[in-house]
Amino acid sequence: MNARFAFKKNKSISERSSWIVSIYNNAADIMEHDKRTMFRLTNEAYGKNSKAKNKQVIIREVSDVIFLNHSNLTVDEHQR
Repeated sequence: MNARFAFKKNKSISERSSWIVSIYNNAADIMEHDKRTMFRLTNEAYGKNSKAKNKQVIIREVSDVIFLNHSNLTVDEHQR
């Protein structure tokens, strides 16, 4: 799926669009439960060796949802 996310860098807010692979469909669930996706978006926005202290990434919207495959685990089992 494609998502638009925002991040703060050098006292200005920037927005980018990127792809996401997740079992969650809305932005709030991805930000709350999917740590791997949020870590990847943080690295994409700030870089791997950034010295910024407060790295915040906010997913604004999820635009295109494409079904790739289904998971054997339920959503509750993924949240553990």
